[in-house]
Amino acid sequence: MNRFDFLTGAVRKTWGEYRTYGVLLPAAVAAGAFFNVMPAMLLKEIVDQVASSRADMLWKLAFAYLGAVALIGLADFLREYGATVFGQRVLLNVRNGMLRKLTRLPVRYFNTTPKGETMARLTADIDAINSLFVSGVVAAAADLFKIAGFLAALFLLSPYFGMVALAGVPAVYALSDYFRKRIYQKQVVVRRRVAEINTRIQEIYTGLPMIKSYGAESYFAGGFEPVLENHRIAMNANSVYDAWFPCVTQTVRSIFIAGAVYIGARIGGMSPETGLSIGAISAAADLFIRLFEPIEAVASELLTIQQAMAGIDRAGEFFAHAEEKTERSSGGFRPSGASVEVRNLSFSYSAGQPVLDGLSLRVPQGAKAAIVGRTGSGKSTLLHLIAGMYGTESGGVLIGGVDPYRLAPQERRRWIGIVPQTVHIFNGNLLENITLRDTSIGRERVERALETTGLAEAVGTLPEGMETMLGEGGFSLSFGQTQLVALARALVTDPPLLLLDELTSGLDAVTESKLFAALRAIEGERTIVTISHRLSGILDADVVHIMERGKIRESGAPEELASKEGWYARYKRLEESGWRMA
Repeated sequence: MNRFDFLTGAVRKTWGEYRTYGVLLPAAVAAGAFFNVMPAMLLKEIVDQVASSRADMLWKLAFAYLGAVALIGLADFLREYGATVFGQRVLLNVRNGMLRKLTRLPVRYFNTTPKGETMARLTADIDAINSLFVSGVVAAAADLFKIAGFLAALFLLSPYFGMVALAGVPAVYALSDYFRKRIYQKQVVVRRRVAEINTRIQEIYTGLPMIKSYGAESYFAGGFEPVLENHRIAMNANSVYDAWFPCVTQTVRSIFIAGAVYIGARIGGMSPETGLSIGAISAAADLFIRLFEPIEAVASELLTIQQAMAGIDRAGEFFAHAEEKTERSSGGFRPSGASVEVRNLSFSYSAGQPVLDGLSLRVPQGAKAAIVGRTGSGKSTLLHLIAGMYGTESGGVLIGGVDPYRLAPQERRRWIGIVPQTVHIFNGNLLENITLRDTSIGRERVERALETTGLAEAVGTLPEGMETMLGEGGFSLSFGQTQLVALARALVTDPPLLLLDELTSGLDAVTESKLFAALRAIEGERTIVTISHRLSGILDADVVHIMERGKIRESGAPEELASKEGWYARYKRLEESGWRMA
């Protein structure tokens, strides 16, 4: 697959939906090139009429000149409007494609790719497509057409004007390209220095209470001064090129214009006294002024295209990632129960570094199992595999005889409830945070889940009950309440299998007791698998599995394991002595 296939596909789709705007673009570009020549040619006639003391056509020519200027504006408007609408639609199609791609990527991608990198692909890199259309390809094409039109008009006035213009085009372009590239390089440095200032300000602002408590204001102020000085130096370096650029280009343009007028008058087939008409010389001067503007712009537009192509190439890398390949169930088969069976399971995130190694265990339906181990022992990975978030590499995982990875996501949510260690509260109301906007979940089921988790009373105190907005800019829940919301989110579909990841980590005793009470209330025939790095965090387990380095080291009922001198007994003594397993 070519890295640019995503863009060509989006352009083809947009062409089918917005063909009118696609046709409008080249038409507006060609018309704009023609209209841009008209004012200079009309100026020639106006000046010649004034010079010859004839005024019979002056008013008509003046109005024609104004009309030509208006037509230029209209053509530019249509070009910008068409490019913006077409470009934004392409952008929308690309972003929709990226969203679909995100849903098809395996969980492994999200574990190995920094969030900031993915966000950059979805924002800045995709915005490059809009720059490519509006400020890049379309603008460059329009300017190249203008240059061609101006050159043709100059040759029409006099071949000598045309030859001077041809000599001036590469010179002005090279000069503009030199300054644009240097200015861009300096601006990159300036942006980096601004980022350093923002980082330092955020650091100081966040830690201000601590800084003032320790009287460290002068230390941090002193550290801030070099950052500001680096920004000043970068700005000065950029300003040098910014200041010189218009001066040098205006001088070069003036030299070519003066040279063209002199040569046109001197060698135009007549003596310097009689030369070309005043109108022709005025038109040539006007055309030269108009000619050099798009030449300078093209240098900038080519730089924009290069930058945009770099962003598009990075977006293409995102689309090139391998998608999840598995035959998902569409409701044709379902688990026959909620038993959990893991058979000789091996798994690794990176080649040669196994996280799970030949692991096997079985949790009967309706049982409560606890998986305990130190940080890095593979507990969370095992839970994710049971939840169907990853496909197995070697061995297998079965829920009621079915591989959970092959279940459709909607089906999986109805069979497996997951309470992660880190709870995410989405921007939305409490109801949406529990249902995750699944319209098949009725309000009464949400109310039942809130009652079960003990959140109903707290919800009654919220400003708008279940309609209270949470997340950024909304109502803030306590840490314990967010854990209860996560539990309600898992229970709202009444799943027969419940997976709990470090559920009580960081909770106070009161909230922990509420969680345990809620879980005891919904036990019944439900299978519950809990993972924890401490024995006190497990819930009335029927069986405990001790994990270490990707293997089950010990299994059995808590009372049985406590009576033996093994892993469980040693962990228990350490906790009772005040030590915690890391």
